[in-house]
Amino acid sequence: MPAVLVGLAVLAWPSHRDAQVFVVAGHGSDRLRRRAPARWSRRSSEPELTVPDVLDLLALALQAGASTMGALRTTADRLPGLTGQELRSVAAALEWGLPDETAWGAAPARWEPAGRALRLAARAGVPPADLLRRAAEDARRERLDRVETATARLGVRLVLPLGLAFLPGFVLTTVVPVVLALAGSLISSGQPLQP
Repeated sequence: MPAVLVGLAVLAWPSHRDAQVFVVAGHGSDRLRRRAPARWSRRSSEPELTVPDVLDLLALALQAGASTMGALRTTADRLPGLTGQELRSVAAALEWGLPDETAWGAAPARWEPAGRALRLAARAGVPPADLLRRAAEDARRERLDRVETATARLGVRLVLPLGLAFLPGFVLTTVVPVVLALAGSLISSGQPLQP
């Protein structure tokens, strides 16, 4: 019986991806933190900024009077880690004269809101700072929704092993002894059992 329960618990345990989202949300235990991928470990003292944070920085640079290319290059040069590398590659592609769609399309999918906001602002002829701020808010809201969904899924997956372990234990420790005690008292009193 314990081996069956352990096997069911292993099958119902949250997947590695759910544990990663849980760690990102800041609610993971030490065991979950050890399972986090190496790319999340902070080797430098500077924390790596998320895309919504970078979009806010770009909006600030644009509101301060920088051109779009100047804001991209200045922000990218001051960002540590992978985020800075990705933004520097986009800025370099734009400086080389590649079309906006090509330059932003070469970046990972997480940069799509930035590219979309800047392309929309260029086509409409409006300042891109407000569009970048809205894109940052949308990205934060989407990330929060993903974390809430993963947390809800984790709760449901944890209920299954609990139910599978608790219900048989409850039946064996509560229901079976009561039925045996009643059957024993009826048999010892000499009365026939009636259906």
